Amino acid sequence: MPGSLEGQSTGPQLVEGRFDDIDAMAASPLAWNQEYEQIGRGRFEGHLIQLLMGRLQLARVLWSPGVLQRGAAPVGTWVFGLPLAAEGSLHVRRRPVRPGELIAATSHDDVGFTATGPTDAMVVVMPTPLIDRWVQARRGVDKFNVDLPSPRWQVPTEEMKRRASALCSLLESLMSKPDHLAGAGLSKVEERIFDVILDMIPGAEVIEPLHSRARIAREVLKVLKERLDDPPSITDLCIAVGARERTLHLSCVEAFGRPPATLLAELRLNAAHRALSRPVRETSVTSVAMLYGFAHFGRFAAAYRRQFGELPSATFAKARGV
Repeated sequence: MPGSLEGQSTGPQLVEGRFDDIDAMAASPLAWNQEYEQIGRGRFEGHLIQLLMGRLQLARVLWSPGVLQRGAAPVGTWVFGLPLAAEGSLHVRRRPVRPGELIAATSHDDVGFTATGPTDAMVVVMPTPLIDRWVQARRGVDKFNVDLPSPRWQVPTEEMKRRASALCSLLESLMSKPDHLAGAGLSKVEERIFDVILDMIPGAEVIEPLHSRARIAREVLKVLKERLDDPPSITDLCIAVGARERTLHLSCVEAFGRPPATLLAELRLNAAHRALSRPVRETSVTSVAMLYGFAHFGRFAAAYRRQFGELPSATFAKARGV
């Protein structure tokens, strides 16, 4: 029987190991039930990094020579694979993987994955309810059946490499800075992972009438201004205004000449500029940056200077008469 995420610790868990035994590597990932067979000649070498974050998993797997993998993803999930490098050919459920194809399997499938040579890949496991929520909010597919047999989604090869590298960088960052998973940080990490994977799913786009998009734009602006100190994700915005991602984008571009992410950044910068221009006793540049969600001070200063032609410290100094 496939493993399950139910009963697993809700806090982040890290599994990492290097293996010269292929069976030990197959047994090491938490919540999986799988078998490996070695494909090709040579001494087996494997490396696994698996991060469990409550409801989803992010992992990197490397092996040499090739591997034939059988088994299933954890119950109630989908598993997605994004190759970073592969010296041989890749195959999933008895068919070759095309360049730029997102490898996908549900917990109902035998993963049936084969790599004929040394391979380095990112693996993401997502619970189906969260996939359903994302697709409904971002793609407007109200009855998307995530239990259907796994489809074949494809993007340009270079785009797939970029997405795989983004997940690899994220995993490395989380391993070095696990505090990013604390509190609201976990939700932001989840959103980043979902965007990398599920953004490859095409939408059932229905172009909304112009007056409807104007209404959406007004609602977007209202939400953004209310949450300058807690910037919403695109998924949050789609849910808040009842619009699909594409409609959200069109509405903002038509109304404001910029997409929602750019609009939000400019609104936050403007709020910071106002706070520094009208300081109170407790005001500091750092406190203002943190108040409006700019966690990286150097990036905040650079964005502020591009927006207003001066550093935030210069605005603050002028306001204090220094």
